[in-house]
Order: sequence, then structure tokens, then C-alpha cells
Amino acid sequence: MQVKSVLVAALALLPVSAQGATVELDRQEVAPGQTVAVRLAGWPSGNVAIELCGNEGRRGTADCAVASSATTFVGAQGSATALLTVAKPPVGCPCVVSVRPVGGGQARTVPITVKGVRTLDEAQRAEADAAVPSLTVTSVRLEGGGPSGAWFGGSAERTLVYTVQNDGDLPVTDAPVSLAVGRAPDPTGILTAPAIGTIEPGASKTFRVPVKLNGPAFGAYQVRGEVEGQARDVVFTAETSSYPWAWPLLLLLLVAAPGLRRRVPAAKPAPGGTATAVTVACPHCGGDLHLRLTDPAPAAPTGTAPEEADPAPAGTGDGSWAPADTGGDPAATRTDKVVATARPETATTAVLPPFGGDRPGPAA
Repeated sequence: MQVKSVLVAALALLPVSAQGATVELDRQEVAPGQTVAVRLAGWPSGNVAIELCGNEGRRGTADCAVASSATTFVGAQGSATALLTVAKPPVGCPCVVSVRPVGGGQARTVPITVKGVRTLDEAQRAEADAAVPSLTVTSVRLEGGGPSGAWFGGSAERTLVYTVQNDGDLPVTDAPVSLAVGRAPDPTGILTAPAIGTIEPGASKTFRVPVKLNGPAFGAYQVRGEVEGQARDVVFTAETSSYPWAWPLLLLLLVAAPGLRRRVPAAKPAPGGTATAVTVACPHCGGDLHLRLTDPAPAAPTGTAPEEADPAPAGTGDGSWAPADTGGDPAATRTDKVVATARPETATTAVLPPFGGDRPGPAA
């Protein structure tokens, strides 16, 4: 008794998925049009499809009433409940309720009796097993993208393009196709798939389905499709991504904008900047003139004349000069202004030509 209690306690500590997935029905006999409650326990988290199938579901969805199937989401606790509307399966009984993960995996079935549906004998079941539709999806892709509202974090639009081909020996008419879109690997958004009509043996058809990724569209997305009613699962996927590229681009432009503006020429340095030393030999001035030339002052504002500094006596070192002593004769005094363009720091020696004929005469 103590050992049994220990085993029960150990099982209770196991994850629900480790104890095995189970399916329970609220009734064992139903008629077409009625509903049956399906309770799930011990299932891994994700979407599941619930269908009523004939022929014990031996051919997969080819034996099931796919059009009346139900889907539900199993949470982290591994349990869920869904209502299934009963419809006649495409083949006779023995009938079962089949539950399978939408993302692929082993289906679980429980028997159920459906009123008004014949039961197949062994020969009929063998014949049904031989007539297996064989559709395949030969290509699938998502088209679209480029600048749109998604660049600013809005919704994004794509187009799903897929091709279905009949590889069997019999025509296939209106095989159900289910489509879902969302985050990989388990998209949950339902898309409306177009009816495929009739596909003859060896023929194929291409379908285009608009896909909208609700905003804010950010990251990787997946579209998952399944062609149902086949002997084996025909699952196809396509992936795309969407990112709000406009925001980082705008941020980059804002950061780079100061460097993109037109550069304004730098103002010339004010007096007192880089100096050029000039020595002028002046025979009529009583000696050499030592000058220091600086860059010209910045241009004065419009309508204002630049101010000029009064010349200072020679030897003050401020860039002005005066003639040497001429014996006190004011008439023998002459002041010339030397204009030069600022150059890099150099020493220059020049000789002034002799003066002539420009000295004032005696008073009358």
C-alpha cells in the first residue's frame, strides 16, 4: 500500500506531457449535426485539430470530415476542451474522433458511433485504402516587402504563392487547405484559403493568397499550410520578416545632419595674429625701418567703415613706424604707410627708392 502511494506521488510530479496525451468524449453515440464535447489532457502546448473520421482514420485526413473539424489551443497546463460538430465522414465507419497537433505529430483517436453511417467490411476497407488522393505542394513562397507603413512600425503585407500538383491516378476535387500565419514555429492567425477545385492527374494549380502581418510588424513570421484529406500529411511553410527600418534611418540622418550642412568659411584672424617681420632700408629716413605686419582685421558690418589705428612712434613694436631725426625741420618729415598682405612668419628686407621733388618749398 505504501509503495502504491509512492508511485502515485511520483506520477503527480511528472510533467503533464510525460504522462501521455488523452482524449475523452462526453458521449459515445451521436447523429450528424449534433455536437460532442472533447476534453484533452496531457497534451503539449500548441494548436490541435479535432476531426470525425471514418475507416478508423487509417488514411489520415483522407478519411475525415475536414470541413467540420474544430481547432483549439492547449495551454501550458496541457488541457483544453472543444466542441466538435458531427458530420458524415467521406468513408464509412468504424468511426473515430481524431485529435492531432497542427504543427505535426502523432494523432490520438477514440471510437465513436455515428448514426446513419454504414460500416465498411474488410473488402470495402481495403478498397478505400487503395483509393488514396495524392496531392503535393511543389513550390511555395512569400512575395512583397519594400518601403511601406511597416517601415514605421505599421502592418506589413505579403502574398503567399503556392502550387498544388496531383501525383495520383484519380482526379481530386476541393481538397481542404488550411492556412495560418504568425510567429514561428506555431502560427495561430487563420488565413482563408481558396478552394482548389478539381485537379486532374498530373495537373497542377497555382494559388495566390493575400497575407497581412498586423502592426507593429517586427521580427520573423511564418505562414504554415496543410493540404488535408491525403494519405499522408502535406505540410508547407514559408517565412518572411518585417522591421521598422525608417526609425533607425531617421536617427542616422539626425546624427549625421551637422556634418552634411554647408561649411561656413572661417573668419580671418583679428589684428595681433600671425605676424610678418619686414625690414625696409630707407636712405632718406635716417636708418632702417623695422615693421611687423599682421593679418587684416575682419570685414566690418555692411554700412560701417573699418576703424584704423593711429600710427605709433617707431620702436614701439606695434607695426607702425616714423622717420628718424631730421634736425628738427618739420618740413623734412615724411610718413609713408606700407601696405602688405599677411604671409607666414618670414623676415624680409627691402630698399625704398630716393625721394625727389615732393618736399614743400619755402613760404612766399
